[in-house]
Amino acid sequence: MGVQNVERTTFYIPQATFNLLHMGHIITAIDIGTTAISAIVAEKQKDGGIRVLGVAQSPTFGMRKGTVADIDEVVASLKKCVEDASKSSGVRVRRAVVGVSGTHIHTSHVRGVVAISRADGEIVHEDVQRVIQAAENSMPKNPNREIIHIVPREYTIDSEDGIKDPVGMSGIRLEVDAMVVDGSKSSLKAIVKCIEGAGLEIDDFVFSSLASAEAVLSRRQKELGVMLLDIGGGTSDFSVWEEGRLIHAGVFSVGGTHITHDIAVGLQVHVDMAEKIKLEFGHSLPETFSKKETIKLADLGLNDQSVFLKRHIAEIIEARLKDILELAAKELKRIDRSGLLPAGVVLIGGASRIPGIEEIAKKELKLPIEVGKTVNLPHEADKGLQELLFAYPVALGLIAWQVNKASGDNPYFYNATFTLVASKVKNWLRVFIP
Repeated sequence: MGVQNVERTTFYIPQATFNLLHMGHIITAIDIGTTAISAIVAEKQKDGGIRVLGVAQSPTFGMRKGTVADIDEVVASLKKCVEDASKSSGVRVRRAVVGVSGTHIHTSHVRGVVAISRADGEIVHEDVQRVIQAAENSMPKNPNREIIHIVPREYTIDSEDGIKDPVGMSGIRLEVDAMVVDGSKSSLKAIVKCIEGAGLEIDDFVFSSLASAEAVLSRRQKELGVMLLDIGGGTSDFSVWEEGRLIHAGVFSVGGTHITHDIAVGLQVHVDMAEKIKLEFGHSLPETFSKKETIKLADLGLNDQSVFLKRHIAEIIEARLKDILELAAKELKRIDRSGLLPAGVVLIGGASRIPGIEEIAKKELKLPIEVGKTVNLPHEADKGLQELLFAYPVALGLIAWQVNKASGDNPYFYNATFTLVASKVKNWLRVFIP
């Protein structure tokens, strides 16, 4: 897709937010997707704002279902995107916060318990860190997995549960119920090698669905109960929130490229042609069209006189979208939230723009449905950011993640364990790199 030049955009958040940003004035976010790599370069302003200096998006080669299949090809794709982002922003990109996804990502639940350390029973931050460390230590050791995030769901003080932030409260025994997001160690090593091969350093890894939730979902939606479903190219990410807490997350091995491939097979056309048909004529409701309405490939500027029924194309798209939505419905049923999320489901990703998707999703999931169109960052976002949301939801979320992490405005996330992952992976790579 090449560089997408956008009007430089400024959005504002309190000055205190940036006092702890270890990366200085520049924040670069990179989302390595199966079909495209996206980058945003943003700058801290003296008045407390963040200005989006430039964006870039390039096709990805060498990725399969969110994981690296060919390091050299991914490095070349990254270099192109980073070069475009540097040209677009006027800033030499040196380091970045990176979104990580793929079918190798797993989630699980753990519990930890510790005795409160202070003699007066007051809980301090060190107690919270110790109880989360205890939860991590309770996990079976797996040399092939690496923790990305430990996300506290709720705390219990003595017998009182449902506590979001125990600091300042008093008791004898502190427990935590937490969600662990982990990934394949070999997959994470490959991503690190690609990032470093492109000449960059990694500030942090963030699970893509958690990042996009930072930009797309409002606090009210997270409190009421909501599912964020990002239908990407080769995979689809999801996260489920309730009472402000992450209660479930994961990745499906199905995405928008599967729709393209279905069209290519169903119509017996080249995959590039199928992609154009999807973008220009795609619809998910066959009943919208009569049995006589057709499209001509010549209308796409192609030297091809083939004619296809619009209804048939919609039937192909509908079938694949139902597959994806059925997977989402199974995950909601698995956690006993089927039909029970008042804020419904928010759809993002390329396939979320297919006409009729809201209607089909409402039928399949039996919940309110909306396509994510609003940037819910801790400021009043201007029009420029809204325009970026469609193509860059994860990258925007990564910017928000770093901002919130630095400001302490993201209290439910604890990924201190993973701050060492990049350095660990570097050590592993030294074994293989002369």
